[in-house]
Amino acid sequence: MAYSSHAKRWMTVAVIVPILVAFFLMAPAWAFAIFGAFISAFALYEYFKNFCKTNAPMDLGYCFAVIGSSLIFWAAAIGSFKLLFLVMWLMFFVYASRAMIRFNQGKAGYDLLAKEALSILYIPCLLSSVVLARCSEQGVTWLFFILFLAFISDTGAYYAGKTFGKHKLIPNLSPNKTVEGSIGSIFADLIVVSVFKLTLLPTIPWLVVPVLAASAAIATQLGDLFESMLKRSLDVKDSGTIFPGHGGMLDRIDGLLFTGPVVYLFLVTF
Repeated sequence: MAYSSHAKRWMTVAVIVPILVAFFLMAPAWAFAIFGAFISAFALYEYFKNFCKTNAPMDLGYCFAVIGSSLIFWAAAIGSFKLLFLVMWLMFFVYASRAMIRFNQGKAGYDLLAKEALSILYIPCLLSSVVLARCSEQGVTWLFFILFLAFISDTGAYYAGKTFGKHKLIPNLSPNKTVEGSIGSIFADLIVVSVFKLTLLPTIPWLVVPVLAASAAIATQLGDLFESMLKRSLDVKDSGTIFPGHGGMLDRIDGLLFTGPVVYLFLVTF
C-alpha cells in the first residue's frame, strides 16, 4: 500500500515522538547533552556530505567538526561559556589552518574555510542553546517549550498556508511558503506560549507573551528558509532520507536551530 508524503510524515511522528518524549522526561541533563551531540554529529554528516561535497565521515574536516561539536555540548552541559568560546576559537584556528594549507596547494582556501567554519556556527553552536535551556532551572519544561514552539510553528505555517495561502513569502528560497502561512505560525506559537504561561511557566510576563511567540515563530521560519537557501544553492532537495516523509536530520532540526537561541535569550532575560 502506497502512502502519500503527508501520511508518511505523520506516521514518522507517531513512531518517534513517544520515544523521544519518554527519553526527555526521564533522562538527566548530561544524557540529554550526549543525545544533542549525537544529533549534531548526524546533522554535520549531512552538512559535509551535501554542502562541502566531502567523503564524510572519513573527511578530516568532518572529524574536526564532530570533536569540536562534542566539546561544545560538554561546555553547554556544565554551563561554561568560557569553554564554549574557547572551543569556537580553536575550531576557527583549525579550519583557518586547513584553508591556508589548501590555498598553498593551489586550491580554493576561502571556500573551504567558509563552509567548514559555518558548520560549527550553524549546527552545534545554535543547537547547544537547547542543552543550555535543558540544564537550567525547570529545564525539562523549557526543553518541551522550545520543541513545542518549533513544531507547532511549522505545523501552523503548513496548514494555514495550505488553507489560506495566496501570497508567496520568498519564492526563490521556498516556493511553497506563503505570507498567510507565516502569519498562521505566529498565531500557533501564540497559543503555545499562552498555554505554557497559564500552566508551567507562570513567570513569563503577559506583555512578553506575544513578543516571544512572534520571535519564536519568525526564528523557526528563518531556520527553515536558511537551510532552503543552502540546499537550493547546491541543487539539493533533502539533506538526507533518515526520516520517511521528512527528509534528513538537518531538515528536521533546521527551525529548531534558530528557535533555541531565541527562547534561551528570553529564558535568561526574564
